[in-house]
Amino acid sequence: MAMLVFRIVSKLSIVFFIIFTADAGTHKLDEAVKAMRSGDFAVAYCIMRPLAEYGDPDAQYNIGWMYMNGYGLRVNDRLALEWWQKASRQRHADASFSIGMLYSMGEGNIPKDANKAIDYYLLALEQGHEDAITVLQSMILRNDRVIRPRMHSIVSQHADLFGVKRQVKAEKLNARNGATLEDKIVTQLQKGQTVLEINRQGKWSQVVILDDENIDQTVWVYNPMLENIPQS
Repeated sequence: MAMLVFRIVSKLSIVFFIIFTADAGTHKLDEAVKAMRSGDFAVAYCIMRPLAEYGDPDAQYNIGWMYMNGYGLRVNDRLALEWWQKASRQRHADASFSIGMLYSMGEGNIPKDANKAIDYYLLALEQGHEDAITVLQSMILRNDRVIRPRMHSIVSQHADLFGVKRQVKAEKLNARNGATLEDKIVTQLQKGQTVLEINRQGKWSQVVILDDENIDQTVWVYNPMLENIPQS
């Protein structure tokens, strides 16, 4: 019985230690953020570095920013990337988005890599990052050449984040590369075809044709010829 009590007390002590350590880490991180805001970057780094090494994703993310911007440290984009990757692996949305931005721009020793940027924007999107949705949507809207090969895959997985599914109600509907009758016809849609409406300009809608992956760009259609999909 004494041995059983000892084991229970030991387990409770471990749980208490973990909770106490987590609370202490949060308090320390708050101190570090205050130090950063007041310009005491050396103090902030000394507080955050042990937390980051211990595995705190917020500390890892902030140390990445310190290296990226030279806040009390020599600018080192590779170390910034390493710390952000550690935080990203723990589902830190801001870290994932920051890596996406880093690969989009190509900073210092990190070469520009559009596909890696999209990978991390998608990761940030899945982690609930609103700006990641905005960036990807902007790329789709302007038919960015780097996203076109992946456009159908992205919108099929995350359609609700980018627009509204509608269907063609006219027997035939011209899909154009711009929002005027003078713009070139890209293809012709048939009644019942499904599109994802992602933008509107007056009576014109910019859409992704969901059931035709050969059309790897957004097109424009006359929106009175679309209708909402009936609820099953």
